[in-house]
Amino acid sequence: MAKRVKKEKKKREFSKIMAVISVSMWLFVNLVGLAIIIITLDTTPLAYILPSVDAVVAVVLGAYYWKARAENQIKLRQAYGELAPEPNFNDYGVV
Repeated sequence: MAKRVKKEKKKREFSKIMAVISVSMWLFVNLVGLAIIIITLDTTPLAYILPSVDAVVAVVLGAYYWKARAENQIKLRQAYGELAPEPNFNDYGVV
């Protein structure tokens, strides 16, 4: 019989977990909001709920993409040496 080799699970990054949770939350709130609109035919309460969730998701995803871009630039610099452009963190709004 062939032996099974256990693969080590790669630990997921915290930022990736937060991105998945925030997008899931966004999807849930929007679907519930759509159901509320259909049932009550009133969109007034949603004018405050939906933009607040969208703002949270925008901040989380913005931070995730910022981190991923910085990591990718560092990895490319290590792989290609001087051929890759040096990461300029001023592009990210960091002073």
